[in-house]
Amino acid sequence: MGLVYLITGLPKLRRGDAPPLARADFVARCRDELSGADLAEFERLLRLESVEETVRLSLAARLSDPNVTPADINAAVLRDRADGVPTDELPDWLRRPLAQHQLLRRHYFELTRSATTSFLHDWANFTVDVEEIKTAVLCRDAGLSRDAFLQQMLGSFDASAPLIIRHWEDPRLGLGQRFPWLSAALEAMEGDDLAGGERVLHDIQWQRIEALPVPDLFSVETAMAFYLRLRILEREASWDAERGQAVLDRILSLDAPASAAPSVNP
Repeated sequence: MGLVYLITGLPKLRRGDAPPLARADFVARCRDELSGADLAEFERLLRLESVEETVRLSLAARLSDPNVTPADINAAVLRDRADGVPTDELPDWLRRPLAQHQLLRRHYFELTRSATTSFLHDWANFTVDVEEIKTAVLCRDAGLSRDAFLQQMLGSFDASAPLIIRHWEDPRLGLGQRFPWLSAALEAMEGDDLAGGERVLHDIQWQRIEALPVPDLFSVETAMAFYLRLRILEREASWDAERGQAVLDRILSLDAPASAAPSVNP
């Protein structure tokens, strides 16, 4: 029955509500109902999000237990990932002991070039802008130098990084009024409430999803927007305060200035 059947059967997603269905179930529905170019573009989105999610989960496993084995990391990732993309279809570098932020960014660039919709292209570029700012703020807060930030940006494409590098000491990173969400993002990252700050960043993402170009209700863009919103709701529903505190304690115990290239994925 295809795309129309898929879209008409979707529940409403509201900010702050519990996810009305599992993301893995929605992915299965899309793979049943989408075909051709629509399915290919949806799979590009899954791949884009799956790479980020795998890096984030791997980092969380290592920070929760610095002695965790590669086998345990892999098991944790397989247990918690919900995008349905098999790990053997992801880039080889993801299975290395320490996935590198710069390679993650290069992967975003490659997928941006292959995108066939403005929706996916714009989402990837937005994500890169947010990650560059998060990287810069965390590097500065950890007392790292401009050169350490520059190392993080190797392999990136021309987004916000050049401005940030030139204006490293500027509270707004030289970005001025470039992004309407910048002030809220900076304030969220500077606070002590980690969960609250992450919710603000999710609010920014939610608003951006609503602003992305969707040419028609019954389009693959509608399915992609639903997936991204569902991912936000699911991530917040899965937050575990005790586990989060363990991760935070591990981060704070690190010798940040001696760390060559800290990762910034939440």
